[in-house]
Amino acid sequence: MSVVASAFVAAVAYARLHQPWAILWLLADAWVLLGRLSIIHAYTSHNRNSPLNPRPWAATYAPLCLTTSLMLGLGTMGCVGTADTTLASLALMVASGILGGVASRNASVPRLAIAQICLVTIPIGLGALFSPIAGSWILVPPLLLYVGAMISIVQRHYRGLVALMIAEQNHAELAVRFDAALTHMPHGLCTIDRSGKVAIANSRTAQLFGATLDTLKLNVPLPEFIGHLGFVQFGERLGQQFTEKCTAWLREKRRPLALALPNGRQLELTRNPVPDGSAVVIIEDVTERKHSEAKVLYLARHDSLTGLANRRELRERLGKILSSARRGSDTRTAVLYLDLDGFKQVNDRHGHTAGDEVLEAVATRLTETLRHGEFAARLGGDEFAVIVENAALHAVVAIAERVIREIAKPYPLTAGGTIHIGTSIGIALAETQEPVDDLIRRADEAMYSAKKAGKGTYRISHGQTEPEPEPDADADRDASVGTA
Repeated sequence: MSVVASAFVAAVAYARLHQPWAILWLLADAWVLLGRLSIIHAYTSHNRNSPLNPRPWAATYAPLCLTTSLMLGLGTMGCVGTADTTLASLALMVASGILGGVASRNASVPRLAIAQICLVTIPIGLGALFSPIAGSWILVPPLLLYVGAMISIVQRHYRGLVALMIAEQNHAELAVRFDAALTHMPHGLCTIDRSGKVAIANSRTAQLFGATLDTLKLNVPLPEFIGHLGFVQFGERLGQQFTEKCTAWLREKRRPLALALPNGRQLELTRNPVPDGSAVVIIEDVTERKHSEAKVLYLARHDSLTGLANRRELRERLGKILSSARRGSDTRTAVLYLDLDGFKQVNDRHGHTAGDEVLEAVATRLTETLRHGEFAARLGGDEFAVIVENAALHAVVAIAERVIREIAKPYPLTAGGTIHIGTSIGIALAETQEPVDDLIRRADEAMYSAKKAGKGTYRISHGQTEPEPEPDADADRDASVGTA
């Protein structure tokens, strides 16, 4: 456009003055315009096939820009030096407009822009100084101020462009880091907009469901998003279940949402609201954590050596059984309190490793001996307990005799040799509304009575008068029947 404006002034000058320099100015503008258009066309054609470095092309294009500015300056100088004030005003107005565009458009190349400004204004200033019209020199001071203002504008625009480029580069680097963080973070992440639709989801989200990144369905409500992942990987039924669970969870907005996958993995979704009404949903694989929690819970209720329930589990289970026991029934809950006979000598003579081996074998025999409705626990040391639900006294005695026979069998050791031990058992049948600790205490006291009676036997603690059971003919010879 600057070349067209300059050619327009040249044409007007020639029409009004009929001077040869005006026609030369017009022809030069046409020549420069053709040169600039040819460079632009060549660059565009080559760049369409393969990306080119624009620097060499810019170096070729810049001299033509400077030539255009110089011709505009010289032509305007010629117009100012004439007595035609209208032509001079037109030339000055067009020159100032072109320089304003140069200061803005070429600010990214400040040296080129300043050189163009100087090539236009210096000839104008010289034309004003040597003009035959008296007083034309008065144009020089405002022209100098104009040049300073244009240079200041170029520098200010350049600084603004540099700051913008730096900000864009920093933003691009930040976006790359953010994208890398989203891609490589150990958890899935989804952002939900104000309307409840999933706007962003990282690749880890798809991986947690066993899917691929291209299966993520964005710009849909979260329940549909989660349901689609379940449908793609595990079928329509599970996808529908995920959708329903997620919909109910969003209404509650409290605890995390747990999703169990058919492959055994367990996922947990946590919703974190954002002040602007959107939300961030974190999807975490909690399989290992759940396994660890289950293991900790198991160890808190089971003996680490034998795998049997511990005293805490025994008390809690016995409490539940007693609280749900039917009143007036002919059967009751019984506790058998076991203490191994001769176990101290095993540790003293063969070491604690052999002792642990015997304890594990005792636990195994107890588990194999007991039947449905019978529950074994290790209370600590060489003491064990058995709970029998809904049993008559004679059935409980039969269990005690069977346990005494099994425990009395020899124990071959891994290191060689054989161990012989026995057990003494105290039996207590629960009374109506009897506390758990009282029931266990009575069984313990009955066990000590069996110890005093010669070991390898059992004793029964009677809360009330009960019929004395007959000894089992198949019981071990050392097993005897009595009351505590």
